[in-house]
Amino acid sequence: MYKALIIITTYLLLFLNLTVNGQTSNGTLFGAVTDENGIPLEMVNVSLMDYQFGTTTDRKGEYLLRIPSGRKIEVAYSLLGYEIEKRTFELTSNELREGSVQLILKNQSIDEILVTRSKQRSGNMVEIDTRAIDNLPGVGIGTVEDILKTLPGVTSNNELSNQYSVRGGSFDENMVYVNDIEIYRPYLVRAGQQEGLSFVNTDMVSSINFSSGGFDAKYGDKMSSVLDIRYRRPNSFSASVSASLLGAKAHVQNKSKNNKFTYNMGLRYKTFRYLLGSLQEKGYYNPAFVDYQGYFTYRFSPKIELGFLATTSFNRYQFIPRSRETVTGPWNNQKKLSVAFEGQEIDRYRTLTGALSLDINPTQNAFLKFIASSFVTNEQETYDIKGYYLLNQVLDNGKNGIDDSSMVIGIGSYHEFGRNYFDARVLSFTHKGGINFENNYLQWGIKVKSEFVKDKMNEWEHRDSAGYSLPYSPENVYLYYSAKNYFELAEQRYTAYIQDSYTYPTSIGDLNFTGGVRANYWTYTDHLTVSPRFSASLLTGVKREIIGRLSVGWYHQPPFYRELKNLYGQINPDIQTPKSFHTVAGFDYSFMGWDRPFRLTFETYYKSLKNLIPYQIENVRLRYLSDKISHGYTYGADLKINGEFVSGTQSWLSMSLMKSAEDIEGDGHGYIPRPTDQRFKFSLYFQDYLPGLPEYQMHMTGHLITGSPFGMPRSERYTQINRMQPYRRVDIGFMRSIVTNGKNLSDAKFFNRFEAFDISLNIFNLLDFKNTSSYIFIPDFMERYYAIPNYLTGITFDLRISARF
Repeated sequence: MYKALIIITTYLLLFLNLTVNGQTSNGTLFGAVTDENGIPLEMVNVSLMDYQFGTTTDRKGEYLLRIPSGRKIEVAYSLLGYEIEKRTFELTSNELREGSVQLILKNQSIDEILVTRSKQRSGNMVEIDTRAIDNLPGVGIGTVEDILKTLPGVTSNNELSNQYSVRGGSFDENMVYVNDIEIYRPYLVRAGQQEGLSFVNTDMVSSINFSSGGFDAKYGDKMSSVLDIRYRRPNSFSASVSASLLGAKAHVQNKSKNNKFTYNMGLRYKTFRYLLGSLQEKGYYNPAFVDYQGYFTYRFSPKIELGFLATTSFNRYQFIPRSRETVTGPWNNQKKLSVAFEGQEIDRYRTLTGALSLDINPTQNAFLKFIASSFVTNEQETYDIKGYYLLNQVLDNGKNGIDDSSMVIGIGSYHEFGRNYFDARVLSFTHKGGINFENNYLQWGIKVKSEFVKDKMNEWEHRDSAGYSLPYSPENVYLYYSAKNYFELAEQRYTAYIQDSYTYPTSIGDLNFTGGVRANYWTYTDHLTVSPRFSASLLTGVKREIIGRLSVGWYHQPPFYRELKNLYGQINPDIQTPKSFHTVAGFDYSFMGWDRPFRLTFETYYKSLKNLIPYQIENVRLRYLSDKISHGYTYGADLKINGEFVSGTQSWLSMSLMKSAEDIEGDGHGYIPRPTDQRFKFSLYFQDYLPGLPEYQMHMTGHLITGSPFGMPRSERYTQINRMQPYRRVDIGFMRSIVTNGKNLSDAKFFNRFEAFDISLNIFNLLDFKNTSSYIFIPDFMERYYAIPNYLTGITFDLRISARF
């Protein structure tokens, strides 16, 4: 009944919104944005100061924006590397007015300016609007990963996890940088509810760029994707706080009076206790995740700046299970699993990152950067849980509202024990630089990295079915699974790259080339890899509305410690380096629809995969088969349409088709689907507001992703070709802005002290879909195993309050 009420309410709200849309109460602002020399500026943010809405300029520097009429509206024009320009307009209903502006270049790090120019030239990076993140109705309290999961080629079938797969790659194939510092994630995490906070604090972010393949040589040694984050160097004071049923966060930033010193700090707390109450395993959940981050800069002169990034996090997850009840299967052949538990799980993860950087700008068109960084993690996973289960055949499901589960087909117990400890330190020194010439941009970099790992693993599982231990033996009692190992590793890695970007104006458009090569040497394997990469783009069309792209190159991924271990914790010292050859081709087409800007993006790709280390996925943990090797392929196509479906707001639809397979050497079964082979994906992110009343807003995300392959844990890979049910989810949020940019939109004087104040009501999993994270396999009396799904979270509500000073 409550599902029907929610659906009916949603339709009524949508109907009301459509009705109000018929009453026009907006004016239209248009114009062009140029620099001091009159050159059009692309990707300038044109936004309403009073509301979180706006648009961007096209390749000719032009824009069109609808704004509320009958009131004074302040509009801001901003672009990285330029001073913010603000203008005030007051339009009547249906009025059309020009608002062209000129932006002035500001004094900032030449590195940031050259990075922006490089991105515009290469075209293989996608810029993500940071304004969209705070409004997302996701369980991650506004994370970069939530917005990534709406993009084409990016899949995730677990809302509790920050991990994602890109174009058939594993979670470990994604590179993340924050201010040119490589980011690591906890090693021992087994389930999404243990992960905690995303590393990236979105309150501190100034820019986000993402590539799902075909990226340049300067971007690391991963095979699938790169996420490049820049933390903000503030130019004014700002502070914010936010609280919800899932956690809280606070942020403050400022600069000194002489503009030399700046600080940008954030504190976050997250808990899944309320959300985990919707899981089928009932018990005492006590998750607590806390982190602090600070980014500090000191400018000695216009040419020399010192920066320091510090982060520390503490994650604690405690779970005392009590009972579980799951019904699964088709309506005429359902099974019911009932489990009573004893024991508990306690996990702790402590991480610390510190990085000191020195930026030197010897000339206006050159930069040198030196970075010394350290990452430390201390993780422990301890659990001792016993479950007593009863597996029943449901004979009459639904009659009189009661299921008849009297036919017992399985009875037994399972006992899981683990004492796992992992410590790691990664020390690195990096130098990078760049010189911008008239038609080309030369970049280079070198890195020396030392890795120290200490791993102690001790876990086992005992099972019995109808009083007999599994696997059954008439003479001995055997464990169902066991792994014990202690290993220490101390090795070094050396990497270097050089790349150059060229721009050639032609009669049909601007032709851009980027070519580079990357080298990596790891002392553990004594193996040198060389990865040449090339990309080209052509900006063409009558109005320069089309950009075509082509990227090819090798991507080697030398293993980290995780890949060295097999299913039972044993180390393979003769590991090989996986590699992938990317071919990516696509185009962007910018057009106007309903007098509003839109962009169609299409890409097709093929990846040839060699020397792969096969793996299995247990919830969100990757278990590698380091003693095996495979070769494979991935191909597919991605489509995205984004633009102002509603004037002044950016929304998008994305769709992906993909196939990924591998052939494990020596198993005799040919090509089988890779664990992340999810053939089809459709996602959307949609924003709307009441015309004339933009303080009332709606934000919605939706996903439909076909199921990934699965099988019994630790079984042969060729048997793991069953398919999970599709992942389906809709999250929706309704927000009321009470204060925007210091303007109190209510009658309460209490809110006059705030720069911004918002209240949001979010509904997670609006349609209450039963999505599956993994399976537990339970035998009956005949030793036939049944896959019982571990369902993810159901429908839940969240109230969020945000304020900025």
